[in-house]
Amino acid sequence: MPVNTSKTELRSYFDIDNNVEYINLKPYLEHSHQKYNYFLVENNLTKLKQREKQKLGIHFILNEILLICKMSKRKKCFYYQISPQFVEEQKLVERIFKVLPSQIIYNQLEFDDFLIAQREYEIFTPVDTSKISWKRFKTFLVKNDLTAIERKFTEDINVKLSLIH
Repeated sequence: MPVNTSKTELRSYFDIDNNVEYINLKPYLEHSHQKYNYFLVENNLTKLKQREKQKLGIHFILNEILLICKMSKRKKCFYYQISPQFVEEQKLVERIFKVLPSQIIYNQLEFDDFLIAQREYEIFTPVDTSKISWKRFKTFLVKNDLTAIERKFTEDINVKLSLIH
């Protein structure tokens, strides 16, 4: 019988000193990708145009981010591990976080290694709240035909509080 030797991935870490929760996007993006593929196959949508696939990918990624934000009111700092094999995914994540009123850190380190380096060598710098724009985020969602998700993000005060630093 084969034994699973892979270690469980840490999904988040709360930094009590800086009052911020670091979120590892990797396991959530894997789940998002599984849902995306299942949806394409179940609905026989394998011949969608690239633009439509991107909109659908954004939809599934945003649903995972929404789920993360609903888990706690803590301020979030997202972490994305850069990998050459996930270029398309990285483009979608960058597009989302370009307009999402939250902080994200891109790095090539595993999440556990990043946390060690962050605690020992780096200082957490919160987002400049004067640069936060819900309007930009809403415009992005409308442009990508994601108005239903827009309401979920903007109506839940806990989601808003966990995104804004």
